[in-house]
Amino acid sequence: MNDQMLDQIRDQYLESEGKWFSLRWHYIENCILKSYLDSYKQSGKEDYYLFVKSFIDRLYDENGRIPAIDVRYYSIDQIRPATILFDLYQRENDPKYKYVLDLIYDQLKTYPRTESGSFWHKENYPNQVWLDGLYMGQPFYVRYIKEFEEKKDYSDTINQFLNVKKFIFNEENRLYYHAYDESRSMFWCDKSTGMSPNVWGRAVGWFVMALVDVLELLADESVDSEPLKVILQETLEGMLPYQHSDGMWYQIVDKGDRPGNYLESSGTLMLAYAMLKGARLGFLEKEYVDRGKSAFDGTVRRYLREENGEVLLGGICRSAGLGTNPDTGKVRDGSYKYYTENEIIVSNNGHGVAPLLMAYSEVKLLEL
Repeated sequence: MNDQMLDQIRDQYLESEGKWFSLRWHYIENCILKSYLDSYKQSGKEDYYLFVKSFIDRLYDENGRIPAIDVRYYSIDQIRPATILFDLYQRENDPKYKYVLDLIYDQLKTYPRTESGSFWHKENYPNQVWLDGLYMGQPFYVRYIKEFEEKKDYSDTINQFLNVKKFIFNEENRLYYHAYDESRSMFWCDKSTGMSPNVWGRAVGWFVMALVDVLELLADESVDSEPLKVILQETLEGMLPYQHSDGMWYQIVDKGDRPGNYLESSGTLMLAYAMLKGARLGFLEKEYVDRGKSAFDGTVRRYLREENGEVLLGGICRSAGLGTNPDTGKVRDGSYKYYTENEIIVSNNGHGVAPLLMAYSEVKLLEL
């Protein structure tokens, strides 16, 4: 592990607004902010907290509202940025943060669901559950109930994780696929199972990060969280046979020997974060410290570099999804070719830098 380069990218990246990230209400920027909250809690460096606060405060207008939030539009991605507001409200006690928390929580009450009870990914992706969506919605949902609701009922969240196990897990190869279409109508899904055709590493990464973050929130609550611990353990056990000798995972996890596949940073680092944090908090056996550290170190060795005085993380899939992208019109069929050829590989995208910094904070906590 190269602490000097890791410290350098952590300090440089927060000064790179407009280059590597934008001032916007978006899940990618939320992950970046979350990584700096983690860094603040681990290091005590006030600059990290002030970066997060300044970023969020500039999204508000003069009336104490965030204009970018549209509660008339249902998108699980829109929920994720609100997770930052809990920490800000806890420290600052400013009602503008609570106002937005209430606004987002109230939207969940009318959020469209599958017949089995899971949140749709978005209203323009009806009847679909993506692994990504568990990270986007459930940590917020659980924390709001924990901090503000008189009745602490977490059964809805546990059921939504169990639905993922039921509908997106392949019992034969013990792997989770990217998504599920309950209606079986989407061109990318298997008409008998509803599942998408490939195991995308970052999708699994989103899922295990959701599990460890929710388990952390539930640790001191009067709730049986054992089903989530079982799912976390089972998910990671299924991934271990596909961990490369360098510690990383491929973009398409179970097809590492096929042309065009590559060892991908963001999914690997998300898995590293989940393993390191899960082991630190006692949700996983201690052997996962070594597995997580191997994934982290392998990514740093392969993809962290310095160019012209700036530290860069490479090997990041810029974006991937399913169906027709509403912004670009790109058709995303979930095929092997789509994931490995049709989405570009970039450096310093927040999808990769955020879990790099989150996993780095976990590494430093384990050293204490």
